[in-house]
Amino acid sequence: MRLGLCSRTNDVVESLIKPQRYVNCGSMAKYALAPDAVFTDKGRKIEIIPKEYAAEWKRWLENIRDRCISRQLWRGHRIPAWYVQLEDDKLTELGAYPDHWVVARNEEVAQAEARQIFGGKKFQLSQDPDVLDTWFSSGLFPLSVLGWPDETQDLKAFYPTSVLETGHDILFFWVARMVMLGIKLGGDMPFTRVYLHPMIRDVHGRKMSKSLGNVNDPLEVINGISMEGLHKRLDEGNLDLTELEVAKEGQAEDFPTGIREYGADALRFLLISYTAQSDKINLDIDRVSGYRDWCNKLWNAVQFALNELGDNYTPPAEILPVDALSTKQNHIQNCVITHLLIPMSSRMRPLRYTWWKYQFCGIYIEAIKPYFTNNDPTFAFARSSAQDTLWVCLDNGLRLLHRFMPFVTEEFWQRLPS
Repeated sequence: MRLGLCSRTNDVVESLIKPQRYVNCGSMAKYALAPDAVFTDKGRKIEIIPKEYAAEWKRWLENIRDRCISRQLWRGHRIPAWYVQLEDDKLTELGAYPDHWVVARNEEVAQAEARQIFGGKKFQLSQDPDVLDTWFSSGLFPLSVLGWPDETQDLKAFYPTSVLETGHDILFFWVARMVMLGIKLGGDMPFTRVYLHPMIRDVHGRKMSKSLGNVNDPLEVINGISMEGLHKRLDEGNLDLTELEVAKEGQAEDFPTGIREYGADALRFLLISYTAQSDKINLDIDRVSGYRDWCNKLWNAVQFALNELGDNYTPPAEILPVDALSTKQNHIQNCVITHLLIPMSSRMRPLRYTWWKYQFCGIYIEAIKPYFTNNDPTFAFARSSAQDTLWVCLDNGLRLLHRFMPFVTEEFWQRLPS
C-alpha cells in the first residue's frame, strides 16, 4: 500500500468527505449539441478546426455529467451563496442545515431573499468560503471581459466574437464550457470558429513538464542561452536532486553548446510550419536554424533590391505585367482571398517555398542580374522594367509574409523606397 505524502511537509494526505456544489449541465449541453451548433453540410454555427475534433466535442457533450464547481482554495472567485444562520438554530456549524442556503448576485439580494424565505426571523448571513473552479471562471471569459453582467456598449458591439485559438487538450474543459455558459448567460454562441493547435512536446516526444526539466522557454530560443544558463534555471526550480541531475543530463545531450540566438520570427515560423503535422509537435530546436537562415535570405534579396534601385528610385504608379508579377498575383489570391478557409501551414508553404524561394529568389532575381551588371544603353528599358517589377514583388511579398514574420518584414519593408 502506498500512502500519499504532502510534497511540502511530508505529512500523510488524508481525504476528507466534504459537501460540494454542482451544476446540472444537461440542458446547456443540449444547446451546444443542437444540429446546427457545429459545422455540418446542412447547417453550422461553430466551425472546429481540425474538423475531426467535432466527434470529440459530440462525445463529451452526449455523456456530460453534473459538474462540481466548488474548490477549497484561498484564491479565486467566491461562490455566490450565503448561509442563513437563524437566531433559534440549534446547530451553529456553517452548512448544518442544507435548506438554509440562498444563492444570489450579491449580499444585498441574498438578504432580501432570506427575509422572504424565513419570514421575519432574525438571522445572520455568512458567505460560502469556497471558490469557483478555475475552469468555471475562465468559461465566463468571452462575457466577463466585455463587462457582463452589465449591458455595456462593448458587450453589445463585440459579443459574440469570431475566432478562438487554443490547444485541443482543453476542448471540453474550456471551449465547451464557454459555449454552454455563453448560450445560457449571453444568449448566443461566444464565437463562430475554434482553431485547435497541436500540443508542443520536446524533441523526444515527451510532454513538456517542470518535473522533467524539459521545458523550452521561448525567450531562451529567441535570445539564446548558454548551457550554464540552462542549468541555472533548473537549479532555481523545485526539482529534487535526483530529478535535477537527470534533467541536466538531458539538457547536455540535447543542447551541448546551449541554444543559439534565433529571433522571434524564426521561432514563430517554425511553430506554424509544425501545424501541418499531427496533434503533437515534437519540437526540434535545431530546425529553427533553417528559418533563421531563411531570414538571412530575405535580407539578401532586399539588399540586392536596394543596391539596384538606388537612392533616387521612385516606385511606379502602374507597371506592365510580367511573368513574375503574374505568379505573385496568383499567390496573393491563394494567401489572402482563401486565408480563412485553409490552415496557416498550408498558406505559408506556397508563400515561402513556391514563390519567395523558387520563383522570386531562385528565378527572377537571377534572371535580372545581367541587366544591372551591364551598362549597355540597349538594356535601359529592360533595366527600368526590372526595377519596377523588383519593387512591386518585394512590397507585396513582404506584406504577405508580415503576419508570419512581423519583425524582419517590417524592418525590410521600411527600407524600401516609398
